[in-house]
Amino acid sequence: MKKKIIIISILVVVLLLLVTGTRALYTSNFIQDYYLNSKGFYFDTDYDKKVTVDNFWDGSQIEFKVLNSNKDKYTEDDISYEIKCIVPKGVTCKINDGENLYKSTLKGGKLSEEKIYFDIDSLDKDVEVNITIKSTSPYKKTIKKEVLLHKDEDQVGSFNYELVNYDNYSLLTISNYYNTDKCFDVKWKGDLKVSVDEVKVLATDTNGYVTEFTKEIKKNDTESIKFYNEGTEVYDKGAFEIKECRLES
Repeated sequence: MKKKIIIISILVVVLLLLVTGTRALYTSNFIQDYYLNSKGFYFDTDYDKKVTVDNFWDGSQIEFKVLNSNKDKYTEDDISYEIKCIVPKGVTCKINDGENLYKSTLKGGKLSEEKIYFDIDSLDKDVEVNITIKSTSPYKKTIKKEVLLHKDEDQVGSFNYELVNYDNYSLLTISNYYNTDKCFDVKWKGDLKVSVDEVKVLATDTNGYVTEFTKEIKKNDTESIKFYNEGTEVYDKGAFEIKECRLES
């Protein structure tokens, strides 16, 4: 009986949407979401809320999340999914520091999410990016997004960083030479430990030590972050990977 009600409801929704002239793509997505939600499948993304770069792009990473959630509901099974990024010839797109195809799994049985970020390397002012987010199990769902990145040519400058070692600590100095405020994503290798009071933590290791953080730096300004070395190896700036990231609004 419940199955019949669901089928009848879907047919009614389709007819209403067609009568009002709604586009077929929207109709298809609506039906897909309605059907999968009825199965207890809640695979989604906050892409539309997070990615607002259609008419402004500062060259930094594009970030959003994939979700096993719909308000307080979640899928009981693990969700396997993949993301593909298609860009014009001569443009490079890397997903989470990998290639243009990324595969992962969201934990089931609870509200879960994964942060996704794209690095787009292009000399062009305008770049069209096509993103496909697709779950492969326990159900198949495809979310397609198109975005036109328009690089802000008013931003001028660069950034630099240095590491200076002292007796009991090392000091990482990041200089923002841009004419606008910037966010920097910092990763490193080795036994260096950072004070969490100075940064926004993104990742930690199994012992709870910070392994990645972001730092916002004002235009034409410099910030220093203190690291403590718990090993015997002496590090230089080559141990660090620093990239621009998007400022939070």
